[in-house]
Amino acid sequence: MKKYIAVLLLAIAPGVTFSQDTSPGGSTDVSTNIPVLSQYSDRFNVRNVYFNKRIDPGGKGEILEVEFFLENLKDDPMEVYVFTIATFEKKEKTRSSLERPVPPEERLRTFVPFPWDISNFTYPDTGRDGKARKDKDGNELVKLVKFPKNPKAGVDPETGKAYLLKDKLFIRTTHMSLYRRNYFYFNELAILVFDSDGKPAYRQLFQIRGKRGR
Repeated sequence: MKKYIAVLLLAIAPGVTFSQDTSPGGSTDVSTNIPVLSQYSDRFNVRNVYFNKRIDPGGKGEILEVEFFLENLKDDPMEVYVFTIATFEKKEKTRSSLERPVPPEERLRTFVPFPWDISNFTYPDTGRDGKARKDKDGNELVKLVKFPKNPKAGVDPETGKAYLLKDKLFIRTTHMSLYRRNYFYFNELAILVFDSDGKPAYRQLFQIRGKRGR
């Protein structure tokens, strides 16, 4: 019997970042216009978002299945690029100003995008001066951001091309959280949709309830 997961829509939430080491090398100047608020489109709707959790048949972890429909609100077909990003994010227990904020490097525990290309979400971790930060060994630090560097990578896995939205389009993605020490399942899911030019058209975050941690 399938186990259903309740979802709660988050109306406003910024992207969350995570720092990790990378090999030494030249700095990469990457600038993005990353939305921090929910974003909707007057050209299509995202409907019937459904989450299901199941155990990986190979015993490697737990899988989050994501399903939803895109509904075309216009008369003409359109091409879109779609991403879903499943994460586990440690958050403050209360909103009290007296509570110590969770450090950025400890906030993001799991980050699994679809399509799977983690490098598409990896950005240089820069300081206020705009320069790349480095660790004690001189390695440049990077961060994970819920916004792809290449929006046109969000293609239909069956065709290798942009999704073609005529009337209604069914989207299904999967995300695996691997078993490990200090295991965390997902507690948040982002849906991102870009238009045919690669411009942001839709962004919404969902909180996943029914998560299990170890």
